[in-house]
Amino acid sequence: MLYFFVFSATIFIASRGNLMYENVTGVSLIEQYHLLVVIYTIFLACFFAYKVAFIYKKLSTKKPFVLFFVYLTGFIMSFGALFPYTLNSRDLFSLIHVYCSMFSCISFLVILFIYNRYLTYDNPILYNQIHWLYDLGLQFLCIMFLVFGRVNGYLEIMYAVLVCSYLYILEKNIKKESLIQ
Repeated sequence: MLYFFVFSATIFIASRGNLMYENVTGVSLIEQYHLLVVIYTIFLACFFAYKVAFIYKKLSTKKPFVLFFVYLTGFIMSFGALFPYTLNSRDLFSLIHVYCSMFSCISFLVILFIYNRYLTYDNPILYNQIHWLYDLGLQFLCIMFLVFGRVNGYLEIMYAVLVCSYLYILEKNIKKESLIQ
């Protein structure tokens, strides 16, 4: 249910601005949505960090530095949301916001890539069932970025779809396997 909420909230917030030319950061410049975007981003950081850590702890071939990286990424994403972005993108607060946001979004994808590769050893059957979703989703995000030439609302919605659907399938499979054993 929370995955559907994240997906719906991403569509709602991203669609408050022009989906082609604005992203969620641009929506945060609208005064009535600023606090909503900050709260949503912090919630999203905690949610993704919690869910990724949950599924990562179920691996038998896990490495402790990856779990630390998951929590660090969630913290950096929350930290970046607290710094306001302004139209003058050269000031310190805007730069901190942009770099923290971009770093955390990319590193969540890298962490899922690492998880996906560990899954080849830990559960090859599950890997064969779901690796295509991550691989095609990542390729689609890259193509969208190249076509649009910027991070816009469409790209952020597809990012939410990719991460939420991948985590949902993994979590559902983990729960199903724990019921079988």
